[in-house]
Amino acid sequence: MLKLHGLEISGNTYKAQLLLSFLDIEYQLLPVDIENKQHKSPEFLRLNPRGEFPVLEDKENIIWDSQAILIYLARTYGDKHWFPDRALEMAAVAQWLSVANGDIFNSLAKARSILKLSYPGDLQDCQLKGKSVLIMIEQHLASRQAKGLDWIATEMPSIADIACYPYIALCEEGSISLNNYKSIHNWMSNIQNISGYISMPGITKPSTHET
Repeated sequence: MLKLHGLEISGNTYKAQLLLSFLDIEYQLLPVDIENKQHKSPEFLRLNPRGEFPVLEDKENIIWDSQAILIYLARTYGDKHWFPDRALEMAAVAQWLSVANGDIFNSLAKARSILKLSYPGDLQDCQLKGKSVLIMIEQHLASRQAKGLDWIATEMPSIADIACYPYIALCEEGSISLNNYKSIHNWMSNIQNISGYISMPGITKPSTHET
């Protein structure tokens, strides 16, 4: 059985859990004791030298970084649409993995961490950046939905959707409103309606935010 080291309140851990559920893969979640800095222990650093989670163990294979885990699971266990092998589609997915790991994480996710987990940081700056990210994504999704395209990168759900979804869906925990983002809400509903969808603390299904 696969093992996933992480936390239920972690959006990055949830990315892996969500794809595992979509793919109907059994796994064991091994909670990381962050209070005692387990992720910085010598044992954990042998799994991930960066001392971060999630980390996936699949027999002898050890994969760290949530985006890398999504790629591994998609290619190893998933249908091709989760991570297409055509160059243009692959590039489109990679672009949004970068957005998830950069723009979204450094704004929406950090604002949530400051308010919910008492992490240090400039809350106002993160919120300002987060609103800009949401506007950019809203415009992108509105343009695609006008063409009958429901997903953020390709014509079918991909790991790009999974990578971007959690910290957008959780952004109100960083006091960043999701009101008035109709296209984002449509996209979130599409994800929530995929067979095998699971939620996490802080995300409701169906979305109850005003649009």
